[in-house]
Amino acid sequence: MSKTYTTIGSVRGCCGHKHRTIEAAVDCIKRDQSGCRSQGGYSDREVRYAGGAELRESDWEYVHYLHYSR
Repeated sequence: MSKTYTTIGSVRGCCGHKHRTIEAAVDCIKRDQSGCRSQGGYSDREVRYAGGAELRESDWEYVHYLHYSR
């Protein structure tokens, strides 16, 4: 069974998607951040495994790389 990912924050809540890839989850966060920024706010969402579990360190580093390199 392959892993799926979601984005969630304590203020913004969950995006409601099960992304098949980390890349898709990062793109979801970027869209949410852009929308919040356009209204003068910010997004507190982060990538998690679907079900809410935190990412492994190696996956978290990859998320950080994707977020700031694209």
